Amino acid sequence: MKKIIDYLNSNRNNIIEFTKDLIGISTVNPPGKNYDKLVRLVERECKAAGLRTKRYAVPTSYLREKGITEGAERINLIADWNTNSKKTLHITCHYDVVPATGNWKTPPFRPVVNKGRIYGRGAEDMKGNIASVIFAIKALKVNNLAPRVNVQLSFCPDEETGGATGFGWLVKKGLIKADYAISEGYSGEWVACGNKGVAWFDIEVFGKSAHASSPYRGINSFEKMVKVASALFDLKKRIEKKKTKFVTRNKLDKAATLVMGGELKGGLKVNTVPDLSVFSIDRRLLPEETMGEAIKEIKNVISDLKKKDKDLRVNVKLRSGNNAVTSGTDNALFQAFKRAAIKVKNKRVKEAILSGATDLRFLIVKGVPCLGYSAKGGEKWHSDNEYVIVKSLIETSQILSHTILYLS
Repeated sequence: MKKIIDYLNSNRNNIIEFTKDLIGISTVNPPGKNYDKLVRLVERECKAAGLRTKRYAVPTSYLREKGITEGAERINLIADWNTNSKKTLHITCHYDVVPATGNWKTPPFRPVVNKGRIYGRGAEDMKGNIASVIFAIKALKVNNLAPRVNVQLSFCPDEETGGATGFGWLVKKGLIKADYAISEGYSGEWVACGNKGVAWFDIEVFGKSAHASSPYRGINSFEKMVKVASALFDLKKRIEKKKTKFVTRNKLDKAATLVMGGELKGGLKVNTVPDLSVFSIDRRLLPEETMGEAIKEIKNVISDLKKKDKDLRVNVKLRSGNNAVTSGTDNALFQAFKRAAIKVKNKRVKEAILSGATDLRFLIVKGVPCLGYSAKGGEKWHSDNEYVIVKSLIETSQILSHTILYLS
């Protein structure tokens, strides 16, 4: 509708300023910083939009169970618009961001607007989307356009560390109402209908400490780790030959992946033989693969190495993991979204699975139709100089408003 588009176009500066305010609060995870401050800002905007809000803090005992012993209180915010409809659309956003390196051209938490782009950590992933979602609701409320579905929003922590203590916890507790759901995903002419699976491992390689002047008295865990990593590199090459039959936006994303060394630990002092060396593995699974297969592949490599080296002691620790998920596209949600995209952009969208995982997987496994769509940036998620395009923020908000209105 023209009045939705006009309202959001006229609120361009407000959308920019709200996005900048969100980016300006450093919610780096780990360890999880300034969560309460961010939630206060989002809650204020939700209430200004006429939504009923409620906070849900994850119990400390549950956090400890999941290995979280530091950082801010994990606060999930839910905002409801009850239209007394039979069905509910849920839109979820995460507000935590990954750490920033020192290689940025601009300060990552002092957002800069330049040439139609907002630069800052979380601009594209996904604080820009938080602004788009809330202003989509405002556009409907201001123009007295009541949808034919209830709308529930959630703003959650810890997506960047797996989501179990954020949106996953809300789903587990039965606090999410969802006949349909939307979250982050592709942008432009693509919409996500699922994602690859992900498994995070810690490979712990043990040695025996000794003084560096007498290394023969010890077992060097670092040297053993290099041997393990080398063997896993051969596995990596075999894994990357696997290709999914599902549509991906980029042909390179059809491959399964294995990334080593995102995190490294070990060694206490320069003049000691290290007795423990640890490195991480990020394994992305195709819909045709299973978690069990991925675990077995790695353990088989370690087992073969142990047969050749009796001093090799390795523990394969699964930190977290989930299989790939796919959502059907022949449903009211995708029909409404496609109609909205044509209305706003005059272009048809294409479906594909994401290479990365999102919080929508917690609902897809329950059979809820889900789609992922985001404001466009430079696809610099987790990279230096992340940005989001202002025009896309506004268009995304317009598409979301129309999707909500068309859905029934």
